[in-house]
Amino acid sequence: MSAYFWDKPDIILFIMIAVLVVDNLWAVYLLIREIIAVHEVEKVPSVISAHLPQELFNKMRTYMIHKSWFSIVNILLIVVFSGIMELYFGFYPWLWKVATKCSLSKWMQHEACVSIFFVLLLSIYMTLKACPGMLYSKMCLSDLHKRGTQSWTRRIGCEILETILAIIIMSLIVVSIVFMVLWLEEYTAVGLYVQSLLLTVLLILLVPFLIDPILGRRVPLENLTLLSELEHLTNVVDFPMHQVHILRVNDPNASSNAFFYGCCCLKRIVIFDTLLLNRGRKDLSSLEPEEVGKGLRDSQVAAVVAHELGHWVNGHFYKAFFMFQLHMILMLCLFHVLFSHGPIYQAVGFEEGLQPIIVGFLIIFGFVMTPYMTLSNFCMLSATRHFEYQGGQLCLGDGLFQGSAPGPAEAVRGQSGVSHHGSLLLQLESHTSVDVGSGSID
Repeated sequence: MSAYFWDKPDIILFIMIAVLVVDNLWAVYLLIREIIAVHEVEKVPSVISAHLPQELFNKMRTYMIHKSWFSIVNILLIVVFSGIMELYFGFYPWLWKVATKCSLSKWMQHEACVSIFFVLLLSIYMTLKACPGMLYSKMCLSDLHKRGTQSWTRRIGCEILETILAIIIMSLIVVSIVFMVLWLEEYTAVGLYVQSLLLTVLLILLVPFLIDPILGRRVPLENLTLLSELEHLTNVVDFPMHQVHILRVNDPNASSNAFFYGCCCLKRIVIFDTLLLNRGRKDLSSLEPEEVGKGLRDSQVAAVVAHELGHWVNGHFYKAFFMFQLHMILMLCLFHVLFSHGPIYQAVGFEEGLQPIIVGFLIIFGFVMTPYMTLSNFCMLSATRHFEYQGGQLCLGDGLFQGSAPGPAEAVRGQSGVSHHGSLLLQLESHTSVDVGSGSID
């Protein structure tokens, strides 16, 4: 029976469509549960009522409901309906033929060049397909949640720069993938793993030096009281204080954040200045009026840093690294089995014997391996959520930090929408959150 459906393109196509529908309908079901739950909560829960005005809560609630409905429509139309049409009517073989016709010169007929044309055409199609949703999100949803906006000149410049960089990076990736498969053939999965391992190590080495220029610039901590508290915390666990960086972020509208990253001499705890009270500045005249009074108190910032120190003490960076390597090995083993199987290509409309490399990657990772990706994503998010609890346990339960942790008001501050996830959706998140329905922190 297994050999029967494994070699039948029609059955494989039906299974791919069924997986696409089931996976996305599950996401829609979770969103509908959340919408119903948020509709039932009309007043600010008691756990945050002292810190969150009813008017602001109403705005967050309205934004959350509208955004959830937008996500549902987007999933059903853009992902499910168009995905079914693309698979059933052979969109990818047709686009490959168009890319082949774009190869005007003989040297362009090489699969690497055709693959670049294919990916560029696919990117244009995906952009056009997402355009209505993007316009609605920018023009309608943004009105429900006012934020500071960049100038049109800066925005257009950023878009052009991002597009050029995306084309260059995408072309390099496509060419490297095609030549790797052509050279390694049946050892492609091994080559992909070695490449991913090298890229991971390279990122581990480079990211600590790229955090400052990309996200913002490092500034000294002006608050001496907070500095003293942080020095005490870092001394308790022998973490070097000079590796705690205060970052004046380039985009003040970005969410307040703090995170731990790296290992050995490259470890960092990065604190966005938007997390600090008055952005950590003594001179309030340099702040915008809406920034004055925002941020966490010193004791709460210290609690956040203690939580990040908990990640370091528990070795979460190393555990996450090895967990990712296990995921890559399992995923590439499945890829090795599926990639060269001809009926999969025939299922989406290709002629027998025609198996374009880049299309194979798209179909295998985008459709065929969806069940594994969903399962692995759930497992990794569950592990990450466990890491978050461990970090909190060290800073509070084990006595590393004696003070007031950031409360529910700080947990929702800076968010666009209020949340009421329920037990199912909470299992699909990596961090703890405020459940406004139960009035508790989950």
